[in-house]
Amino acid sequence: MIKRKAWACLLLLVAVISCRKSFEDRPLNFVSEQYIWDETDVTGNFAQQWVHKIYSQLPTGWSRINGLPLECASDDAVPSNPGNATWNMINSGYDPLNTFDNNWGSAYSAIRRVNIFLKNYRRVPWIDSLLPKWLGAEVRVMRAYFYYDLMKRYGGIPLLDNQVFEADDPALFSQRRSSFESCVQYVVNELDAVRDSLRPDETLANRGSGNGNGEGSDGGAGRIRKSIALAIKAKVLLLAASPLFNPSSTPALDYTGYAEGNTERWKAAADAAREVMDLNLFALENNRYLLNYTRVNKEFIFTRYGASYQSEWGYRMSPVGYNSINNRACEGQVSPTQELVDAFPMKNGLPITDPTSGYDPAKPYNNRDPRLDQTVFYDGATWLKRKVEIFEGGRDKPNSAAVANGIQTQTGYYLKKGLANDASNAGFTTVMFHPSVTSTFCLIRYADILLMYAEAQNEYGGPDASVYSAVEAVRKRAGLSPFTLPAGLSKDAMREVIRNERRVEFAFEEQRYFDIRRWKIAKQVYGVPLHGVSIIKNTDGSLSYSRKTVASPYFNEASMYLYPVDNKEILVNSSMQQNPNY
Repeated sequence: MIKRKAWACLLLLVAVISCRKSFEDRPLNFVSEQYIWDETDVTGNFAQQWVHKIYSQLPTGWSRINGLPLECASDDAVPSNPGNATWNMINSGYDPLNTFDNNWGSAYSAIRRVNIFLKNYRRVPWIDSLLPKWLGAEVRVMRAYFYYDLMKRYGGIPLLDNQVFEADDPALFSQRRSSFESCVQYVVNELDAVRDSLRPDETLANRGSGNGNGEGSDGGAGRIRKSIALAIKAKVLLLAASPLFNPSSTPALDYTGYAEGNTERWKAAADAAREVMDLNLFALENNRYLLNYTRVNKEFIFTRYGASYQSEWGYRMSPVGYNSINNRACEGQVSPTQELVDAFPMKNGLPITDPTSGYDPAKPYNNRDPRLDQTVFYDGATWLKRKVEIFEGGRDKPNSAAVANGIQTQTGYYLKKGLANDASNAGFTTVMFHPSVTSTFCLIRYADILLMYAEAQNEYGGPDASVYSAVEAVRKRAGLSPFTLPAGLSKDAMREVIRNERRVEFAFEEQRYFDIRRWKIAKQVYGVPLHGVSIIKNTDGSLSYSRKTVASPYFNEASMYLYPVDNKEILVNSSMQQNPNY
């Protein structure tokens, strides 16, 4: 018990210290309950800072794991640096002693902060009667999201409701995991309970598009609103309906999944996504590049509130042969795979494997889906007024130590997603004083809602007109011509179309990594060799392309569809069940 208490005290100390950033004007020993829940502060200023801290714990992508996007551990990319720690997971997987993307501690830290707020915020003499109502609802939605973020990694997890444990409370060390079904029901109930108590949504007309400086008309961008609660509900119900947690056979353990498949769960997910669509508050932005450098636009539903623009993203992602202001060398830290590049269809919407598509292996990047050029740097693409050279010995793949730290692409490609459209510019676009920036990380955007609806409705009732309409809207905005799909697709054929649309539309937005797990296809698409391309420039100036293996990821389908619970959690809590086969 002494060991348990020491561990709990350490966790609580870390949580308290991390809170201090919101209260820097006072020494740590002055940050007390009386200070935060100030019974003389009619504005609730310190209580609001507490909520801002919770917002800051929402996940942010782009450089979240070992300085790289999460997709560097998927079939979409690998790290360019062979010494990056993500390679450990690629080569060896994860286990209770060597975890990856472990958000258990951070999520429960945020949940604890929510519960502390709910326990104390009524002590503040709020002069604005609406504000405490909104804040109370906002933190409950965030708590639901943190639970969702845990569930998609671990399955069923401990539900704390409104409890705030003290370090010496024995109950802290006897928490058991709830069934996945119980977790889904709890989260959905929470979202339904507060949906109408949140601050009102901005209308589509008022929100409009960003102004190019990273701002729009909505000064409260990122604040939890009804639309966000509904969108999170749709995400949760889609996860619950997916094959990993809704198997058609082979019942799963009670804390990892449902006992049997149920098509009605697909209907619930489709209905939830449709409710967001029917709000008529969102639309697809005509220019996808706008999503890269604005934090307010027609398409963003849920963004990480208060997140700054990703500093120096252009330097870190651009091909290694480029330099920008101050002669700083670019680093090309992410290497997209050939599998991702091949997933992009031709501009006529046909897959490159279709013999009628017009695909030419000698000119593999010609006439492709415009999203390819917006996502990946390939050989011959234009960037900063010159052609990208990724052929062997080219400026962007020199095969020498001349590049920064000797690091260059592993696959023949570099990541472009998140950058401004600087092909014809002499230097990086500067927004908010950061060069060629990414926007505030968007957790849910309207294209996601459309494809979530299409997926769920297709699984429930087949590819009806509404499924076609949702998918084709995304393809039309992408610039495919024609964007329409063949009539009479089967459910299976439409499923493959939707899954591929999700892959190319949301590349590097932390969708693919979890999609291949919830669809239970990770063994087939990730636990196999991944490839890149080697390009030789011949003496006559022509190019020869050859496929090469760049990684052979380890994936044990008996265990790795769910994460292991960190061994430390098992040591301090004998009631904590480990996930199967770890």
